[in-house]
Amino acid sequence: MKFSILGKRIAACVVDALIINSVSAVLYAVTEIWYVSFLSVVVGFAYYTLFEGGEWHATPGKRLFGMQVVNANGFGIDYGTAAVRSLSRFLSGIFLGAGFWMALFSDNRQTLHDKLAGTFVVDCDAAAERGACRDAGHAVVGVTGELAGMRFPVNGNGVMIGRDAISCQIVFKHTKGISRLHCFLSYNPASGMFILSDRNSTYGTFTSRGVRVTPQRSVALKSGERFCLATKDAMFEVV
Repeated sequence: MKFSILGKRIAACVVDALIINSVSAVLYAVTEIWYVSFLSVVVGFAYYTLFEGGEWHATPGKRLFGMQVVNANGFGIDYGTAAVRSLSRFLSGIFLGAGFWMALFSDNRQTLHDKLAGTFVVDCDAAAERGACRDAGHAVVGVTGELAGMRFPVNGNGVMIGRDAISCQIVFKHTKGISRLHCFLSYNPASGMFILSDRNSTYGTFTSRGVRVTPQRSVALKSGERFCLATKDAMFEVV
């Protein structure tokens, strides 16, 4: 994932603040609610939750500057996560905005509300990226364990699987035996096969036939074949 630079995030915040304040001012004029700041809080919460949890996974400000809010696996967040992130923004704002400035000292540029919600702000053209993945049709699907039922596109750059939320596109949080950088999966259009390689994981990567994939020797998988990381509770199928 390519984490967005702070300059773009600040610019997006300015745009979003202008929109939120404009909507709040209109509502205040119409409803004459006694406290305009209260309206701004309510509008702000709804604004960030609905936009970041919706199809864009980005506010208009973030979308304007080509950014998106994603989870640790690099996929757009849902409304529940967006609501947690929106509420946590209030915590980031206290003590002179210390929670926002945390991004200056974070390798993945996470603010306090990003850390609390488990989110990241990244550069992407989300619609184009998802469309390309659908057209290619190459993906890996979780069969068992914490990622069961989840589908992850395998693009031309391949995907790293492991515990490291910064370096991996498919991230495990709770499964035991998964290494920081466990294995790498790519697709070879010339052969029509998936290529699986282990990255010196502690507990190994195995094919469905029980063959351990060694770091020195990659394994080719055809669509429909399965592999697992360390245990059968972390099984995937390539499609």
